[in-house]
Amino acid sequence: MLRLRFFGLFLAINLNLNLLYAANFIPFYSVNIDSFPSVLLDSFHLYRNELLDISLSPISNVPLFNPIDGFLLQTGFTTRFNYDKPVEFSFKPRYAIQSKALYAVAELSAFIYKDNFKSTQLLFSGGNFLTQVNQPFIKNEQIIAIINVLDGVNPLLFIEKKFFKIQIVQSLHSKLKLSVASEFTDRNYIENYSFQRLNFSPNEPYEPFNSKDKAFINSFSLSYLPFFTITYKKGLAGFMKSESNFDYLEWALSQSFNVKKWGRIDVNFISGKFLQQEFLHFNDYYHFPTGKTLKTSHPVISTFRFLPYYEFSTNNYYHRMHVQAQMNNFLLSKLTILKKSNILENLFINIAVTDKLKPFLEMGYALDNIFKIFRLEIVAGRLEGKWLGPRIILGPTSL
Repeated sequence: MLRLRFFGLFLAINLNLNLLYAANFIPFYSVNIDSFPSVLLDSFHLYRNELLDISLSPISNVPLFNPIDGFLLQTGFTTRFNYDKPVEFSFKPRYAIQSKALYAVAELSAFIYKDNFKSTQLLFSGGNFLTQVNQPFIKNEQIIAIINVLDGVNPLLFIEKKFFKIQIVQSLHSKLKLSVASEFTDRNYIENYSFQRLNFSPNEPYEPFNSKDKAFINSFSLSYLPFFTITYKKGLAGFMKSESNFDYLEWALSQSFNVKKWGRIDVNFISGKFLQQEFLHFNDYYHFPTGKTLKTSHPVISTFRFLPYYEFSTNNYYHRMHVQAQMNNFLLSKLTILKKSNILENLFINIAVTDKLKPFLEMGYALDNIFKIFRLEIVAGRLEGKWLGPRIILGPTSL
């Protein structure tokens, strides 16, 4: 079995050359987020000029290893044109070799109005794809696969998601945005059959839930970037046999403070509550951004390091707070060699509270901007009265 795991690790590493590539596709209308920059094996441009850009996903994205699919093939096609009122179409197919399953997802985005201050954008997306339950805090599948091979477990839950989504994004000001979306989805929980055949522990849910569900979810979000965001979601029962019937409200505050001759302090506070839950599927619980790796689809400074996957996912209320102090003249950053490389030091603290979780605390120290793209940190945490760590983590810079 040990030889088998080493062999699996060797294959996973060789099939996942894009460890420095941000694997989660970020549409052009989204704000930039922290993840490994695309500095290696970046998208290949088939054609590019001032008006048209046609590209393929990195060649390293073609052969993959997924905890659920096993070995698979994947690629992505994106075309973008009309830079005055940008239109973008993307299509991403993937084929699972062992299960002989073909998945695909497509997205069309277009501005119907755009000037220097206001814009109106329509987005259509749909398909059938294998998706992690912990939306929107997606983990990189390749790195998770390597961790799974080493640990012999698969911590993530996956669903086969058939969906169609319509979204309107209205920019009312350079910093004020309104977003309205409706999504119908038919979801089916998928076990990690590949790992079970290799005597790996399956990705069992922390609490039982129905393996299938249908949901019609409408959301409303108002943002004054980057300071304040309020989000409301409503699950409506009855539409195309939708079972969901819940109300959810979340608000988030984010603020940076610059201190002269010292550095910067970033503060994030996010709080949410399910106001009503006549029917709420585990897929729609609030799942915390957490994991053993910092390569994610969300900012590094608002990610937990020690919080277990799904164990404290909640259908009630939650509070999160993240504070990071970034300094350019603290301890190691005073050294000439580090100062010349613009290495910054960070002290950070993360706190989480739910109805099931006593105040969870983790804190750490990090060096940022190593070779301009990396972050090295040491972190410890306290969960349910027990100290965790310390753990050393290499991740993307939080700059």
